[in-house]
Amino acid sequence: MPSSTDLNRPQKSISFSQRVVQWHHQHGRKNLPWQQTTGAEKPYHVWLSEIMLQQTQVIKVIEYFDRFISAFPTLNDLAAADEQQVLALWSGLGYYNRARNLHKAARICVDQHQATLPRDLDQLIALPGIGRSTAAAIMSLAYNQPEPIMDGNVKRVFARYFLVDGEPNKSSTLKQLWQLAEAHREIDEPAAYTQGLMDLGATLCSKTKPRCDVCPITESCLAKAKGVIADYPQKKRKVKQVEVDLFVVLSVDQQHVALELRNEHSIWPSLWFPPVFADKDSLLATHPNAKKHFSLTHKLTHRILQIHVFNVAQVVNHPEIKWVNIEKLEQYPHPKALNHILNQHDNH
Repeated sequence: MPSSTDLNRPQKSISFSQRVVQWHHQHGRKNLPWQQTTGAEKPYHVWLSEIMLQQTQVIKVIEYFDRFISAFPTLNDLAAADEQQVLALWSGLGYYNRARNLHKAARICVDQHQATLPRDLDQLIALPGIGRSTAAAIMSLAYNQPEPIMDGNVKRVFARYFLVDGEPNKSSTLKQLWQLAEAHREIDEPAAYTQGLMDLGATLCSKTKPRCDVCPITESCLAKAKGVIADYPQKKRKVKQVEVDLFVVLSVDQQHVALELRNEHSIWPSLWFPPVFADKDSLLATHPNAKKHFSLTHKLTHRILQIHVFNVAQVVNHPEIKWVNIEKLEQYPHPKALNHILNQHDNH
């Protein structure tokens, strides 16, 4: 096996994909929980990890992955679960539609694909929550098929190495990136190449402070040659965050908190949260004895929530209200904002 010094020396006979594969064999990540699975459950574990890793760092995913697999060791177990069980295990990971789609797709796999993930790219893409890149990652990592991927890390590697102009998620730029991915697919060791590309972007070709000194492809990287690494990938326009006020009734009694199940048209659908009102007047009309307790800010992707918390001795009961033991809160799917509210309540 060549040394890292050999990998950084110009070798025109070694292709881009081969150098990534060689680097992965020496330095890539091989001890993540979902990489240890063999046999029939490997595609399920790969799929779960790929969905969890969307918008979430590896270190956080490991904890959730282990807990999820402990509860639902097989795809059949996930399909048979209640959605509330699935969402409860997902609580705190965010982007809850990932969990909902995962659950729906598992049931489709049981009904239509003999309780396993199909070995066909188009059939995978047809499942809820699985896009082209996730389907390709499953084909490559689980079935060792030479399908090109294009996640955030790979976009960054390709944009720098091939000097691709344009914001990566813009349709014309993305088309060019996919063309490059197709042209540089790896036939002999697709799983090693896919994992190597993702690891390269995550560990060396990072957003800030990239480790070009130990990168296996630095000698032929166009952005490195031109001294413009920091300018690629080109930045997208910042999404303007909308500020939203939520007026919340908090009723805590002997380690129990009054929560209601959010409806599907609200923020945090199908999650448990204290009763929310559109404004202070409507809250006080329902709970005239409520007292302002505190306010806190909670940021979502496109919204900044200003949460105004009002204390009441007894929440107005209705069928959707449930008194939940705070020590058993993990059994009820809830947004992270609820933990922040309860923590601040304890500190007042």
